[in-house]
Amino acid sequence: MPKISVIMPVYNVEKYVAAALESVINQTFSDIEIICINDGSTDDSLKILQDYAQKDNRIKIIDQNNQGVSCARNAGLASAAGEYIMFIDPDDTYDLSLCAKVIEKINKENPDIVMWLHNTVEDGKIINENCSLKEIITSLSNPKNVTETIKPQVYIWNKAFRRKLIEKNKIEFAKGIKNAEDLIFCLQTYYTNPKYSYIKESLYNYSSDREDAATKKYANCIKNDFEAYKALVNSEIYKKQNRTIKIASTNHFIGGCIYYWRRNKDEEIKRKYKEDISAFLNYIKETFSLTDCIKMCNFRKLKLLLFKYKYKKFFDFFDIRTTKTDKTFVLFGKKLVFERKKYCKEI
Repeated sequence: MPKISVIMPVYNVEKYVAAALESVINQTFSDIEIICINDGSTDDSLKILQDYAQKDNRIKIIDQNNQGVSCARNAGLASAAGEYIMFIDPDDTYDLSLCAKVIEKINKENPDIVMWLHNTVEDGKIINENCSLKEIITSLSNPKNVTETIKPQVYIWNKAFRRKLIEKNKIEFAKGIKNAEDLIFCLQTYYTNPKYSYIKESLYNYSSDREDAATKKYANCIKNDFEAYKALVNSEIYKKQNRTIKIASTNHFIGGCIYYWRRNKDEEIKRKYKEDISAFLNYIKETFSLTDCIKMCNFRKLKLLLFKYKYKKFFDFFDIRTTKTDKTFVLFGKKLVFERKKYCKEI
């Protein structure tokens, strides 16, 4: 039995998949299996996989009709034999020491989930994100409020999961979901109260450049996230959670709406977003009390963003905008930017 199973869904990524595979097969720790699920690619992706599989017997190929990324990853989970399971997207890459460092943590601490940091690659440039680790550790061990309890539960590719944890709790990817299927999966693992270990290094390179990636298709992102959220709340494992966890989970999903709203400048898409956000918030208000909604910091932020959008011309002249790094005052259309003091020391 291999120590680690690496699962990679593949769909029309002939330009990227070789680099992703190279970063896995050349790991300094070699006791791994690499499960590649070709999800009905119509380009040369399958041929590239087959060429690599002829050279490396650790590579398994599952060839199936196009069913979506969730079904592809589920097929990988069903086939995996490793003690721990890791994921990689076919347009991203591992640091060559990742698996070795994961094994080192496993041997020392015997966790259910190992987490590490990542770099974002934009226009070929790596943006380091090490500063987020303290937030992750603090939010899990001693959250300041209920909405901070699940900050790290966004990505599947910055974690190694104990396979028995997944199988015991019957966790899988929600079928038919176009966005946030990884968030649902990570939340469900979080609900099992797992033991975490942390690697204080950026060991995964996440590409944000691919034009056909799901998060690039902005027009339906909020609508798709809404569908994913409904899939989560209808799952049996979610229904068993206490109110605090449900509030935190919902707050986390709303954060995705804020991300898409702020990122997109197209007014036509924003008008669609407004309708989708209103439907999302109305659904939440039917489930939670007003007191619960107030506890969701992202619920409050999103309502404020919608208010600003309605009175956009006013806020173009008078506003205060705060980020983690700076505070911007807008007075009569003039911007005054002040750098904020670093809120936490890097560890």
